[in-house]
Amino acid sequence: DVFDSTIVNRTVFAHAADASPHCIKLFDIRGGNSSYPVLRGHTNTIWSLQTSSSGNEILSSGYDGTAMIHDLRTGKLTLKISASTFVRRAIFAGDQQQYVVTGSGDYTVKIWDTLSGSLHRTHSVGTRGLRYPSSMCYSSNQFYCGTASGDLFDVSW
Repeated sequence: DVFDSTIVNRTVFAHAADASPHCIKLFDIRGGNSSYPVLRGHTNTIWSLQTSSSGNEILSSGYDGTAMIHDLRTGKLTLKISASTFVRRAIFAGDQQQYVVTGSGDYTVKIWDTLSGSLHRTHSVGTRGLRYPSSMCYSSNQFYCGTASGDLFDVSW
């Protein structure tokens, strides 16, 4: 079963299966037999995928408590972020996508630096009845993130 999927660019489609080996597979939308690397690293269900604005990287999050950035050209894992509990959603944020924002099962949204992998800030969320931040968005012109639970927070340094 496909658990999450995303369009990478005009010719590539990515999906994460909800079964072992918990990897991300890339497919040519045109149906060609192009060989793309299989993206590995998660040890449990992958819950979300997002492609960078450049189309060169993909961000994934999973039940194993990690968010990962892979280089789509090489398949190389370029950043692995470890959270305290499962990561339901992860998104790129910032003008240069210099942040990753994760929403986790501990009712927190965390902002991470993509260059160092260090944690910048933690916000408690889910105050309006939702168990955890299952959906998030980023406003590029306002530098804010919001969650489906109605929480809004500043992601600037």
